[in-house]
Amino acid sequence: MGLFSVLGIGTRGLATSQIGMEVSGQNISNADVDGYSRKRINVTAAYRMDEQFGQMGYGVEVIDIERMRDVYIDEQIRRQNHEVGFFEEVDQTLQRIENIFLEPSDSGLLHFIGEFFDSWHNLSNNPADEAARTVVKTNGEILADVFHNLMGEMRDLQTTRNNEIEALVERVNEIAEEIHHLNMEISTVETRGQHANDSRDRRDQLLKELAKIIDIDTTENDLGQITVTTMGNIIVSPVGTQKLELSTTTFQRPDGTSGSNVGIRFAESKTPYYPLAGQIKGLIDSRDVVIPYYMEQLDSLAVSLAERVNELHVTGFNLLGYTGLEFFDSTMTGASDMAVAPAILSNVRNIAAAQGGEVRGHSETINHTFGNPAIPLTYRNLMSGSVVVTNIASSSVLQEGVDYNIDYTRGTFQLLNGTHSAQNLQIQYQYNTGAYAGPGNNANSVAIAELRHEFTMVPDALGNNTATFDQFYSSFIAKLGLDRDEAASSLETREFLVEQYQTEQDSIAGVSLDEEMADIIKFQHTYQAAARLITTASTMMETLINM
Repeated sequence: MGLFSVLGIGTRGLATSQIGMEVSGQNISNADVDGYSRKRINVTAAYRMDEQFGQMGYGVEVIDIERMRDVYIDEQIRRQNHEVGFFEEVDQTLQRIENIFLEPSDSGLLHFIGEFFDSWHNLSNNPADEAARTVVKTNGEILADVFHNLMGEMRDLQTTRNNEIEALVERVNEIAEEIHHLNMEISTVETRGQHANDSRDRRDQLLKELAKIIDIDTTENDLGQITVTTMGNIIVSPVGTQKLELSTTTFQRPDGTSGSNVGIRFAESKTPYYPLAGQIKGLIDSRDVVIPYYMEQLDSLAVSLAERVNELHVTGFNLLGYTGLEFFDSTMTGASDMAVAPAILSNVRNIAAAQGGEVRGHSETINHTFGNPAIPLTYRNLMSGSVVVTNIASSSVLQEGVDYNIDYTRGTFQLLNGTHSAQNLQIQYQYNTGAYAGPGNNANSVAIAELRHEFTMVPDALGNNTATFDQFYSSFIAKLGLDRDEAASSLETREFLVEQYQTEQDSIAGVSLDEEMADIIKFQHTYQAAARLITTASTMMETLINM
């Protein structure tokens, strides 16, 4: 080995120390970068065979720059992220629903139900007072508006979930495309025998994000390229990607309004896609299961309350002695279109505070001549709007106010159209078995006020109701709280597991500044020593040349 060989050893030592310094500097500068894996240079002694002395050392040689990371821990993190993404969305949805209902508070539905029934109780103290009647009407309108607003916000929440699904599907496609490009980049680098460390770090970060959105499985080939599948379908392969696309379906609600939902399918096969986990699964379940459940409970409460109030109200008498009037519009389909009946809105005197009797149906046939005075029917106190008159011969249905007049309180009939004179007419109607007890009677308002304390909801196996309006509402609000606690607890558990795995990964891949500083000092000393070796060898060569 000559002096030139010594110079070569020193030069390689300088180069190796310089590379080591660069790697340590890269580690230090990326110490706080999420997903960065620390790098380490792998070196070996350079040597060759010599016939006289055997193996001769030629300094140090850099084998490669290695990425320190446990790929199996990454896989566990991705699997837990499936559940984290799912429970994040469910928990957020339940939190939003809690904010919509605002219970318990003076702005919550329970407060306005109480105000409504309280106004009926106040009316019972002075049933002829129009001011008290106006309060009943106003509280009925406010209660209906509260139901409208709650249902409207729940529908808006569903729409928001749709929009978020669209955004996440777009993000899945973006991630898939970037992973495909990284596949190409990694294979290009690693086919030359090198490590695509930073590209792999970026790809792992993208896979971690993707696993939170949808459930995925990955496999890697010999070139370092991965294939990503979900529900058995490939979305990233070594040769390309398959995009997800949206499909929109519209539907008609019972109240006549229309809505729409977005579905997901694979762009190439058009096969519907239903993820098993992840944020999109959480959004779909929130939209199609969680939110509809509470909407159904809200509809059930609104319909039951309106029906029970109407059942009593139609049997009572208003200030004019009429019976059969609804308080709430019976054409309502749920909370979204609950409304006070037009007759009440037009005149508060139509509120039936006075006691009535039972409602019964009756049909009779009469023969009346046009121009004659009104004739009495079998029963009085006919239910408003219940009369149907049919000409038996022609099967034509007569029109009230055009073909005939009915006195609902006295139960009389008068023909106004000579076309039907002296013909058999069938009259079908409902009547109240009670009698008007006068404007001071409050029995019906008392009965309606007491509805809040009666079992009106949740029938048991025998059909007997087991809960009041307040109890029913409070029970599903309590269920909402329990559902939220369960979702939050499940989310916390999964996040804890991810944190534990991430801590374990950080112990391998994380950058220790103390360790890197120690490496820098080590490389500094080896650099100085290699430089001193080169200086010494140069001096020796100069001496040799000058001899």
